[in-house]
Amino acid sequence: MTFGQPWFLAGTLAALIPLLVHLFDRRRPRQVPFAALDFVLRSQKRTASRLRLKRLLLYLLRTLLLLAVPLALSRPSFSTSDLASSRRGLAATAVVLDTSLSLRWSDGTRLFDVAKDEAKTALRELSQEEPATVVVCTRAPVAAAPLGFERTRLLAALDDAAPGFEAIDLNQCLELAARSLDDSPLPNRRLVLVSALAQGSLRLEAPPPLGAGQKGEKLKPEVVVRDVARGKKELPNRALIDVRAEAAPQLGPRAWQFTFTVRNFAATAARDVELRLEVDGEVVQKGFVDVSADGTTQKTLSWRFAKGGVATVTGRLETDALTDDDALSVVLSVPRELTALVVNGSPSPQKYKDEAFFTEAALSATGSPVRAVLRDADAAWHEKLSDYDVVLLLNVEAPPPEMARALETFVLEGGGLFISVGDRVDPEAWNASMGRVLPRKLRVVKTAVEPNAPDAATRAARLTQAALNHPVMLPFTGRAREGLLSTRFYRYALFEGDAQGVETEVLGTMDDGAPVFLASRRGKGRLFVFASTVDRDWSDLPIRTSFLPLMQRVAGWLTGTLDEREEVRAKVGSTVSLTPENGQSPAWARAASGAEVALTTQPGGAVTGGPMPEPGPWVVVDAKGAVLERLGFAVAIDPGASNLSRHSLDALGEWLGEESVRTAGSGGGESSTPLWTWLITIAVLAFFFEGMLLRK
Repeated sequence: MTFGQPWFLAGTLAALIPLLVHLFDRRRPRQVPFAALDFVLRSQKRTASRLRLKRLLLYLLRTLLLLAVPLALSRPSFSTSDLASSRRGLAATAVVLDTSLSLRWSDGTRLFDVAKDEAKTALRELSQEEPATVVVCTRAPVAAAPLGFERTRLLAALDDAAPGFEAIDLNQCLELAARSLDDSPLPNRRLVLVSALAQGSLRLEAPPPLGAGQKGEKLKPEVVVRDVARGKKELPNRALIDVRAEAAPQLGPRAWQFTFTVRNFAATAARDVELRLEVDGEVVQKGFVDVSADGTTQKTLSWRFAKGGVATVTGRLETDALTDDDALSVVLSVPRELTALVVNGSPSPQKYKDEAFFTEAALSATGSPVRAVLRDADAAWHEKLSDYDVVLLLNVEAPPPEMARALETFVLEGGGLFISVGDRVDPEAWNASMGRVLPRKLRVVKTAVEPNAPDAATRAARLTQAALNHPVMLPFTGRAREGLLSTRFYRYALFEGDAQGVETEVLGTMDDGAPVFLASRRGKGRLFVFASTVDRDWSDLPIRTSFLPLMQRVAGWLTGTLDEREEVRAKVGSTVSLTPENGQSPAWARAASGAEVALTTQPGGAVTGGPMPEPGPWVVVDAKGAVLERLGFAVAIDPGASNLSRHSLDALGEWLGEESVRTAGSGGGESSTPLWTWLITIAVLAFFFEGMLLRK
């Protein structure tokens, strides 16, 4: 038992007063016989036992009253401890409040609410002569305020505290708290740790906290542990820790599949846990998962988007005691449907000899984002080019001047233009008509071997190099790369060496060094030139397995939808880096809760912001408040923070030293009602019953 005001114990000596009165009342008078009183004495004997009981009760009540009042004024309290129960007396005190993700765990009452109450109780139970301070332990804790006796300021700091979404460094906070006590003149130091004791936030392999005395000597403070988890062996939790988004063309255009990784941190298995797939906040798919105890599993859900654009996809588990890590989002850029005008320069009634047969089949295949419109050259020149995203000129004669100007305007304003050569392409006529558009002027057509020659397969030219880092060529790795490079070319066009004053990329070259794929940008648009035919006249590329993905990716690159959108995934507490598009000026990142993080432009053009304070999808806005959809990103909780495994009090005692640590509060079994209030109640009741006895 400890006493907040021990000098009031001197008042317990007043309990001797009823005893002294009782002793004086025991003097017996000298007996004088008097016959007239014999009758009265015989009547008194019948009530003597009842009077003695009444006097005894009065004696006990008065003694209890005189004992209870000074004991209550001394403010006694009981404290139980699993590790130690000693208290060193008056001490400078620092209260350390844990704000890690584990404090968001709730079984009806959130642990952080319990932690705040415990921290306030720890301050209120201090003596008025004990200076105190508070350390709110966050991801980046600051030095504690100077020691003081003003409790109101410290209680306000606790009221302003909020739990975070990550594991924190309690060791660092304990060190800060220990150093904050160095200036105290009191010989005793005390740290009050209010925490759920999650292993991810407290490292017992690190040195325990130490302070410095007046002469610089190392002092081990007394540590009072207030376990807000009330001694629970574990805080069971399951979480979504990863998501992988992949296009699923086998399911149709704009179809994607999402593979979620579910982790169970509990000691018991989880059965039939519901997993929902949400697209822009709407539930579109559901599934169920079983996860073994302390195990991991994966679940794949798919969805076909009705249209292209930026979409926020969220996986959401059936909620448990920690809801914050039950959801995981990804901001996805879904390719929109493209409209392509395919101009057939050499139609044929025989499909396999038609110039556009293989190209149209590739663009119309399952999973293709392109809707092809086929026209011959005469009909194509009457089309409105602005109605299309990309135009493909397949072995087309040089366009007339008016159409050449329309094609140039189409490209400069953002359209995509694909050109393949053939026997109808006259280099001189094309240079004269489209020279301002072509990335390089055409020179001549080279014949490596006649297609019908007996040794055509061995003498044909082949690709020897491909720019596999270009978005068009990214799929061609491994066997796909070999399939592309093994293509046989019988004839192909040669180009002039100059690049027409524009940046031109050579994506593939023949064994003689001649370029076969040329890609360039003009104004807002893009061009792609293929030096051979897209039918079987000059090469066998159309019958290669690489032709279909090549044509689909060329169409995507020409319209900008193939550009690899940077899928940004950040962790809570980390910094995010974004790459804005031309003309964009990102200013803020904003969460669904309304939280905002300022973005800073770096010398290279990228913008950074952080640390990110909370998980979920974030949007990016410019200074005028306009949303920049393609810069949206998602923030996730670090899987390590979701592991709520706890340190035992025994392990904590071994780390801090059993002679200097004790437990208190809801985790240590201490009553939340001070003992002195009960003593006041007893004194009031004793006074009441004494009055009742005296009235009778």
